[in-house]
Amino acid sequence: MAFFLVVVCAGLYFTYPVELTQAQKISYLTSYGITLILTSGGIAIGIVLGFILAFLRFLDIKPIRLIIDEYVDIIRGTPIVIQLMVFVFIIFATWSNNILSAIFALGLNSSAYVAEIVRSGINSVDRGQMEAARAMGLGYGTAMKEIVFPQAIKNILPALANEFISLFKETSVVGLVAITDLTFFSKSMQAALYTVQPILFAAVLYYASVKFFSFLVKMLESRLNRND
Repeated sequence: MAFFLVVVCAGLYFTYPVELTQAQKISYLTSYGITLILTSGGIAIGIVLGFILAFLRFLDIKPIRLIIDEYVDIIRGTPIVIQLMVFVFIIFATWSNNILSAIFALGLNSSAYVAEIVRSGINSVDRGQMEAARAMGLGYGTAMKEIVFPQAIKNILPALANEFISLFKETSVVGLVAITDLTFFSKSMQAALYTVQPILFAAVLYYASVKFFSFLVKMLESRLNRND
């Protein structure tokens, strides 16, 4: 941790663009806040929809399973940039707030990965657990809620936290639809100040943020594994 702090402090010191005005400094903070809003909104939608898709798929109703599988394949098989443009310029073209459109696009993209994370986590639980619960007279939903899911959550939560980190980095594409996130604003400052420092400064901010989030994930994993 000490080495990380030294690296970050040195990076911030050598890359910070001192030519920034007070207004530009505030805009930097705002752009970083927009990045966090996009990430938080996207992962919230992704988790809710992803869990719903995963549990619907486990109902093993063939038409629903085929639709969900195709949805996941489409989302995972197309670039997030294309999905973002479809939402901003086609589906929500009449909306004046591109940030909301981007949150929905990021959320739907994340939902496909969350659905697979949940599916994988549940499949990691021995099938005998479900069979034993059903043999005791528990319904499918009750057995899933009381027996299987509590065991699967230890595998699901760290993976969800890593999905949050991935989504945080993926928000850097929203500049293509004129959203002033950290990456887009840094690029604008690079053009205005004629120096690469704003871009390098943004890279250090991304690195520091991801490192901090990763530290929280490791703490979560340690807490979950404490009683193993």
